[in-house]
Amino acid sequence: MSRFGDRTGFLRASFRWLPRLMLLCLAGMGIAHAQGTDRNASFETAAKQALLLDFETRTILFERNADQSIHPAGLVKIMTAALAFRELKEGRLRLEQDMIASTDAWRRGGAVAGGPNMLITPNKVVKVGELLTGLVVGSANDAAIVLAENISGTEARFTEAMNAHARDLGLDGTRFANATGLGPGDNQRTTLRDMVNLSAYLIENYPESYAIFAQRDMPFGRNRQQSRNPLLTMEIGADGLLTGTTPAGTHQLVGSAMQEGRRLIVAVAGLETVQERALEARKLLEWGFRRFELRSLFPAGTRVGEATVYGGASGFVPLKVAEDLRLPVLRASQNQASLRIAYRGPVLAPIAEGQAIARLEILVENRVIRTVPLVAAEAVPKGSVLARAQDAALELSRQGFLKAFRWLGEKIGFGSRAPVEPAAPTRPQASAG
Repeated sequence: MSRFGDRTGFLRASFRWLPRLMLLCLAGMGIAHAQGTDRNASFETAAKQALLLDFETRTILFERNADQSIHPAGLVKIMTAALAFRELKEGRLRLEQDMIASTDAWRRGGAVAGGPNMLITPNKVVKVGELLTGLVVGSANDAAIVLAENISGTEARFTEAMNAHARDLGLDGTRFANATGLGPGDNQRTTLRDMVNLSAYLIENYPESYAIFAQRDMPFGRNRQQSRNPLLTMEIGADGLLTGTTPAGTHQLVGSAMQEGRRLIVAVAGLETVQERALEARKLLEWGFRRFELRSLFPAGTRVGEATVYGGASGFVPLKVAEDLRLPVLRASQNQASLRIAYRGPVLAPIAEGQAIARLEILVENRVIRTVPLVAAEAVPKGSVLARAQDAALELSRQGFLKAFRWLGEKIGFGSRAPVEPAAPTRPQASAG
């Protein structure tokens, strides 16, 4: 066999370094992944769209139509809050800083407009901390507009920043039209997956500011107004985020809760009443905490495979996980997981220990549910002149063979089945089942 091993396409997995015991454990661990339309899913919900995410591992525990385009409504304010939190973290904004409310903020977002608000009047001076409380506790439209206008000059410029940040975060299904979510859905759309990913980003990057979401009420004139997030009073560990009601009258919610050190993020949409919205979100969170537990799959430093090397002293470099790999485990699940390593290869030498080389993909029912980076477990220096010449000759031979095979395939009519340029060498796939 050549220095590059058997090359037949994209690398499925190479588990020469993986102890057999670990493979057997995967089959019994019931790696988590459930879909609302999946016959194996053990949870039923009235929500037309739903998603439940394990925050630490970013593993999806349940989903239904999570990529379906929906009107964002009040969920837009999660991004409004994220941009305001960024300004605070980077020192361009202070909680005690004053902001002036415009007449437009009062007219479109204040009490006169009829939506959720914090009783702001034209030219009123309000502190940033109060506005943020109104935004995330009361989902106040006037607070959102005042923040947007004072941060960016106009709400339109702020909206441009919202869309730019969405692109940076990879929220491809999301488009914002304003800082409030008011108005028709022609120019503003999102998906529950995007909203959950945005929420995870906010919680991870702005933990101090995120704590505002946990407030159960806020000043409202001479009275107190309860948070619009119904999960906060259910004693299930909930500590944020927001709700929304679309122009069509359906209700949605993105929330988060912690129990025993584990955080879940839930999103539901397409519900007929606010009571149903609260109930379905709670049911999904409780199901996630009850049915799943986190277990260690690989400790940091575990060698899980190898990648081929071009021009190195060795033809292969061992790969390891850089950090502890933990996954949510569904109790009594019949799902079987498989692992595969993916990379572009052969990898050019020299290679430093700890250099990012590949990714480990964890699959359930042929769907990738988790991806983690793999790094070189040891350094591979450049090989001798002779070894590099051999590698070059092998690579040229391989390229020539592929070109000839494609040409032949086109001539005799099976070009569509000709082999494609491999991303890496293939070795037998490691399967938990």
